[in-house]
Amino acid sequence: MNPFVFDVWLHVGREGRCFSYQDGNNLDIDLGDVVTVRLKGKLMQGLVVKRKTRSKMNSKENFHKISLNNVESLVQKAAIKKEWREWLDEIAHELYVSDFQMLKTALPSGWLGRSQLSNRPKKLWWVKLSSNNSDRNISTRQIELKKHLLLSGGGKWQKDLEAEGFSFALIRNFVSTGCGEREKRLFPLEPFNVQKSNNQKMSKIEDAQSLTLEQKLAKEKYESLQAGSALLLWGVTGSGKTEVYLQIAAHELAASRHCLILTPEIGLVPQLVDRFRKRFGSNVFEYHSNCSIKEKIDTWKRSLETTVPSVFIGTRSAIFLPLSNLGLIILDEEHDRSYKQESPMPCYHARELAIHRAKKTGAKVILGTATPSLHVWKNIKPKGNIVVAKLNRRILNRQLPMVNVVDMREELAIGNRSLISRYLKKQLLNLKESGNQAIILVPRRGYSSFLSCRSCGEVVQCPHCDVSLTVHRSKEGNQWLRCHWCDFRSKINEKCGQCGSNAFKPFGTGTQRVMDYLERELEGISLLRFDRDTTRGRDGHRLLLEKFADGDADILVGTQMLSKGIDLPKVTLAVVLAADGLLHRPDLMATEETLQLFMQLAGRAGRGERPGKVVVQTYCPDHPVILHLIDGRYEEFLKKEEKTRKEAAMVPYTRACLLRFSGKSSELTSNVAFKVCFKIKNICSQRGWQLVGPAPSLVERVAGKSRWQILLYGPESSSIPLPYGSELWKDLPKGVSLSIDPDPLQL
Repeated sequence: MNPFVFDVWLHVGREGRCFSYQDGNNLDIDLGDVVTVRLKGKLMQGLVVKRKTRSKMNSKENFHKISLNNVESLVQKAAIKKEWREWLDEIAHELYVSDFQMLKTALPSGWLGRSQLSNRPKKLWWVKLSSNNSDRNISTRQIELKKHLLLSGGGKWQKDLEAEGFSFALIRNFVSTGCGEREKRLFPLEPFNVQKSNNQKMSKIEDAQSLTLEQKLAKEKYESLQAGSALLLWGVTGSGKTEVYLQIAAHELAASRHCLILTPEIGLVPQLVDRFRKRFGSNVFEYHSNCSIKEKIDTWKRSLETTVPSVFIGTRSAIFLPLSNLGLIILDEEHDRSYKQESPMPCYHARELAIHRAKKTGAKVILGTATPSLHVWKNIKPKGNIVVAKLNRRILNRQLPMVNVVDMREELAIGNRSLISRYLKKQLLNLKESGNQAIILVPRRGYSSFLSCRSCGEVVQCPHCDVSLTVHRSKEGNQWLRCHWCDFRSKINEKCGQCGSNAFKPFGTGTQRVMDYLERELEGISLLRFDRDTTRGRDGHRLLLEKFADGDADILVGTQMLSKGIDLPKVTLAVVLAADGLLHRPDLMATEETLQLFMQLAGRAGRGERPGKVVVQTYCPDHPVILHLIDGRYEEFLKKEEKTRKEAAMVPYTRACLLRFSGKSSELTSNVAFKVCFKIKNICSQRGWQLVGPAPSLVERVAGKSRWQILLYGPESSSIPLPYGSELWKDLPKGVSLSIDPDPLQL
């Protein structure tokens, strides 16, 4: 019998638990292996985390008399490597989570536990045309669905139809009229990466483009970097940052080193993947939350096993891929808030983890953006240790778009109360004739920001959160209310719950309302909507952007997703419809992030042969953000922002940490917050840190739970004065949770 006993970590409970097994089947089990075991008769996949010798076990345990269950099978050899595990343990310590909680975050979801074991094809709804070919008594939208199915060969998966903009209600009505049929079919689970690779083999690999002088200098600066260092690639929009990425990646691949490319939004992955596959062929792989469990595990295994230098592209979670010979980490749009995970714990920032990992492995980091975050800018040499390379000109010396500010106070004075100004309407109506396209930024998705009673002023609130419900509207004209915090949904009541009046009126403007308005006002102009509601499902972002790029619409209306890395050559007009909703947010970083957003959106215009133009509608044309957008001197803004933050001792010129408490009882949650505050008060004072709170969070109630917080802030270079381990959690009563967010972006 094998003399060793193995502790296997299983995904059970909040952080998982370890159970002892023996290698009775002689599978050559070792630390870091993923294995199959039985727990209470159920098969589970777990991670081998410890090896013990029977002879050295405590005599009280009488291990020689205990019959342990055998490990059933070996799933993955050396799934966890020593160096990678050591790096994770260091991060766990800094983020105030246990080693196992950090592992749980890093490993692909579904690999450990029961879900991955039943990897059988699933049955999903298939929608197909019926023998009824009549278009009588069906709506225009149903006719569109019928044509769409015809073009798809007569049938399509329902989930794909919904992702392409056909609502469930429409599909249900389509079937009920006899025009279509629905049936359950097995959905094939083919490896995603294999599919993409096979498609790529059929296309010709493109050659590298010639570099401008600025691009060459940027590449040379990268090559002269010391191992473990970082480069800020600061290039105006359209200056060719992606081509620099490609040629630097080619340099690393030629040296037999892997490349890891991170992007802040899933919607940006398809475009990057396409660019890299055109250049490097099939050895380019995706890793993000839109991948299925099997696809993520396939990519994870490939990153463990492959000896062929490859490119891995994903969102922030891809930073954990266990690449052993890593040469390059790129964070595209490094300024984006999406790189920070705020909930659940561990609350990490992908940029900081990338820099930390590079120092540990000898890789190099590129931080690419047109609008660097203040945090990165202040660390540029000689003030810090980040090297900077600037791209000040667009490719082919194309001009940056001209910014036009429309003072909506003047429109109001002449009686124009519509969503768009006279000037903007004229620009939009000229699109069709000129063959150009436009993008329009709307701060919120949905139809209207909130619903209010005109009689008593009551705003319809979410019953579970301290926020107003947003009005949503289907293409068929049906309206409902939805919470963008907890996803609660309800129908619109006929009468006000406060005064009984039926005088409801939607206020504010969402993407859906803008679409409805523009369709009425702009005759002959076609539109598409680009937000979270219209880009769901596999390749939802890719499909919608391809439709727009192919000329299926003149205007693309969307949320902040529009500003992030989209390259559409026909777009000559970028519009901020209601700038004021973003200018006055109660947020420490509101000014910085709003200017970044506006400049990034402006950069989408004029990337092709024709010059671009930006139109910003605002009631505050003298706001500093608007003025800096007009002059385009972003570094001057950073200098002013630095002075303001330094004088006020604000992040990033001080360090912060946020303790968040959550529980169903407001009284119990606040009491716990005060007790923890009392516990840490002395240690904070001794280390020169200040406490603010306890106080209710900005939105006190979310999903039926009360939220309180304590803010700590202290010297920039000091460590956070909190005890490690379970000290802060051990006395928490049932029903109250605590999370720690080191260096939060939102206070």
